[in-house]
Amino acid sequence: MIEYLVTAFFVAQPVQPAAATASTGTRATPTAAVSPKGGETEITSKRMTILRDQSTLMFKEDVRAKRDSMDLRCDELTAHYARYGGKYTATRGECVGHVRAVDGERTAQGERADFDVPGRLLVVTGNPEAQDPAAHLKGSELRLMLGSQNFEVKDATVTFKSAPIEAKGASQNNPVVITSKRVSGTRAQAVFSGDVTVKHRTMDLRCDKLTAYYNGSREVTRADCVGNVRAVDGDRRAKGERARLNVPTGMLVVTGNPEAEDPMIHFRGTQVRMALGGKSFEGDDATVVFKTAPLKEQEQRRKDKTGGTKQP
Repeated sequence: MIEYLVTAFFVAQPVQPAAATASTGTRATPTAAVSPKGGETEITSKRMTILRDQSTLMFKEDVRAKRDSMDLRCDELTAHYARYGGKYTATRGECVGHVRAVDGERTAQGERADFDVPGRLLVVTGNPEAQDPAAHLKGSELRLMLGSQNFEVKDATVTFKSAPIEAKGASQNNPVVITSKRVSGTRAQAVFSGDVTVKHRTMDLRCDKLTAYYNGSREVTRADCVGNVRAVDGDRRAKGERARLNVPTGMLVVTGNPEAEDPMIHFRGTQVRMALGGKSFEGDDATVVFKTAPLKEQEQRRKDKTGGTKQP
């Protein structure tokens, strides 16, 4: 059987927003945000079926869609179209199976995708993942605006490259892994919100909202936390309302009624500083409470030191 390569062109014209027509009293077809330039969407596949009564085209096998800067591939695609100004316009595309999208430096993959053609918005679901020069992203829903550097992810896990550690003889470049309910980002920063957790080197950091900043090499250099900050690093703990993590130096600075503790002390002040992987705290305007071991524990320690004999 000979299989044919089918190419379908849709001219995406700018669509006017809904408005009342004075002569008839009817309303024009409402639309979402649209591309001001219009443009063409090109779709190729091995097989195509036209369902005119439903204003759809069905594409199967080796499906590939091109629109502006995006190259989208999948197993099956349903294209919805409408007629505006005498030309047929693609309004939406639904992809299923082995979805793969490339848009500039960004790539995305998943099992399903919904493409708003006039709005130039691609929404990928079904264990979606994405990659750009700064990060690897996973979540339950991934949203990419064509031609931009922005992204949004729900239930996100994002792994960033970190700026190298500023320590003598140190050359390691440990990743920064951040999870949250939602993340949005640009070329310069990413904003995480909802149950934010950060894992970097020896530290586990949690807060309500976090902004991560990149350098020119697209490595994370700084992370600013706001709201219910909680940090654990080995046997040290700190909490407050705000925190700043300097990634290259590994210094965490907690403010906003900060408190910290380790097995020996409980510390309060106007600022708490702790270096990742260290053993101590630094702080300003400090109030320190030393912890005292229970009497039984103190007695056992004395026995351990004296070999079980009583001191004279």
